[in-house]
Amino acid sequence: MKLNQIAVMGALLIVASCKGASAGTFSLPHFVNPGEFALGFEPELSFTNGAGLSATARYTHGITEVINLTGALGTGGGARKFRVGTAGTFDLFPDIEGQPGIGLAAQAMYFRLAESGEFELTGIPYIHKSFITGKSEIEPFLSIPLGWAFVAGNYKAVSTLSIGALFKTTENVRYVMEFGIAINNTESYLSGGVVYYH
Repeated sequence: MKLNQIAVMGALLIVASCKGASAGTFSLPHFVNPGEFALGFEPELSFTNGAGLSATARYTHGITEVINLTGALGTGGGARKFRVGTAGTFDLFPDIEGQPGIGLAAQAMYFRLAESGEFELTGIPYIHKSFITGKSEIEPFLSIPLGWAFVAGNYKAVSTLSIGALFKTTENVRYVMEFGIAINNTESYLSGGVVYYH
C-alpha cells in the first residue's frame, strides 16, 4: 500500500470515529435586510456515527443593518431524532464590490440523539462572496463552526469545516448546497435545500 493511500484511509477513519451532532451553516452567510425574512428547508445526509437523514426548517429575520436572527426546527432518522435552536448573525463586513463578506454567527442548538440529548454552543466565523454569471448568481461560502457540546453533565470541544454555495435563480429563491467535514466531535454531512427570501 502506498503512503498516500494509507494517509487517505487514516483520514477517513478519523472522520468516521468522530461522534456528535452537527448543524450546517446553510444560509446564515447570506444576510437578510432589516424588516425582511427568509424561509429555508434543508434536507441533510450525515456520514458519521451511522449514516442518517434529517431535515431542518429555518426562519431568518433581518433585525438591523448588521444583525439577523434565525430559528431552526428539525427531525430525522437513525441516531438523530430532533433538533431545535437559534442563531444570531453579525454581518461585520458586507459583501460589496472589491471585498468579500465576513461575519460571525453565534448558534445554540439542542439535539435529541438516540441515547441522550446534546446542547451545542458554537461560534461560526464565515466568509462569502457573490458572483454574477449572466442572469444567475452564485455565492460560495466557507465557515468554521466551533464551540462546545454538553452531554449528560460533560462537555467536549466541537468543530467542523463547512463549504457551500447559494445559487440564485429568481429574485426571491435561492438553492443551497453544503458539505461539512468533521474536525472534532462532529459529523460529516452533505446538505442541500431551498430558501425563499421576502
